[in-house]
Amino acid sequence: MLFQKIQSALISLFIIPVVLPFLFPEALGLSYGPSVAIYLLYAIPIVFIYGTFMSLLSEYISQKTPFRSKRMTSLVFHLIAGWLFVLPYRLLFDPSIFETGVINFASLLGICSVLVFYTVDQLLGHHFNTL
Repeated sequence: MLFQKIQSALISLFIIPVVLPFLFPEALGLSYGPSVAIYLLYAIPIVFIYGTFMSLLSEYISQKTPFRSKRMTSLVFHLIAGWLFVLPYRLLFDPSIFETGVINFASLLGICSVLVFYTVDQLLGHHFNTL
């Protein structure tokens, strides 16, 4: 399962920096090319460390829950983990992030990135038959 998560992270790193500038074109105040480079620069450590760990944790928790739909439970835990990305972001980069509310730029980036990671992971799960 760890190999699948690392592959999901690697594939997601090709998709996330390309998709986020389309979803948030004015967020960085840069054109498309530099925005892709900035998102890629920040996405590499976040997706590999935080994303892979939280995905493994989400899968583990969803397997231990009594709910019938393990995929839906896993998706909910992935989304919560993506939203919780705001907490490390607040500690490392911007302590004033919560001044704009709990749904802000950083949490939307986390949620969109998690959706890409989760989709890639589910597609790879079908390929590896681990679902």
